[in-house]
Amino acid sequence: MRMRRACTAVATAFIAVLVGGSFGVPSAIAQNAVTVWTEFATVEPGAGCVVDVSVDGGGGMAGASVALVVSDDTSGAVISSDSGTANDSGIAWLVIDTSAAGAGSKGWASVSVNGTYLGGQTIWVTSDGGCGGAPTMVTLSGSVASNSSASSASSGDSASSGAVIIPGAFGYQQQRGLSCEYASLAIATGMLGDWVSEYDFESVVPLSDNPHWGYRGNINGSWGNTTDYGVYAAPLVPALNYFGFQGDVFYGGRADLMYQIDLGRPTLVWIGARGETGSWSEYTADGSRFQLTPYMHVVVIYGYDDGGVYVSDPGNGSLTWWDWGSFEGMWGVMDGMALAVHW
Repeated sequence: MRMRRACTAVATAFIAVLVGGSFGVPSAIAQNAVTVWTEFATVEPGAGCVVDVSVDGGGGMAGASVALVVSDDTSGAVISSDSGTANDSGIAWLVIDTSAAGAGSKGWASVSVNGTYLGGQTIWVTSDGGCGGAPTMVTLSGSVASNSSASSASSGDSASSGAVIIPGAFGYQQQRGLSCEYASLAIATGMLGDWVSEYDFESVVPLSDNPHWGYRGNINGSWGNTTDYGVYAAPLVPALNYFGFQGDVFYGGRADLMYQIDLGRPTLVWIGARGETGSWSEYTADGSRFQLTPYMHVVVIYGYDDGGVYVSDPGNGSLTWWDWGSFEGMWGVMDGMALAVHW
């Protein structure tokens, strides 16, 4: 049974962890020019408000993934985040929750469509403001990934490009230097319609020197070392269960991954972003062996086509595409470790 729902997160900063390598972009990810009209019920809400926000791009934006993140101007901390899929009229209905902000906070509301940042609006949190009744309209525009490549194909169905894509994918950037696993879980649960923040996942995963048993090291450490490191797939299953989800751990290859995507399950994969460089083994006191790989990283696979995989990468908050050869080379470093997320 799901214990609670989290729509907000608090962070020290947005940290970009760039994955090395050169990845091509296939024709399936076409770029479309869009204009969206974003209406905030108020831009001066009181603390503890839930503010309605509509993002309207017209019929051409139907099925697009839309994300709204409000971050504090001074600290970079995330005040609120929400995401959704535009309806048949091209409208996404989102909210800003100011529960994590104090009166006097100044924030920036960022709007992204299909993983592309389009712009935003200043939000002032006041001591006596209402939760609506003073609407502000902001017009934003830019070039974004086409809806057909980003979210329009239903799970198990092939698009005209040969792609099978789980709908609702969005870009989200991890909040700490080494929180890619928890950020990936946040993406996966958000795609399934009930976002759980990376901080909530962190709170229920134990610590351990062995990443097969729990989180290894300091989550605020620097990426690339093996002292401050991260966590592998198995300890994340009980965390998913705690919030009402299921997780299937597997060590597989292309066919196993495609099978999970066909079932509509966003799948976390562990990769060696810089290949086998420096991988080594360590042992616990009882003799259990585990592998440590510098520059280990976790991303979410939400689709595939004949040429490669569609990726939501929390390292840089992007939706992207990696060819099969590049992806499988990195995935193989971690023995094909993966975690499919579902209800």
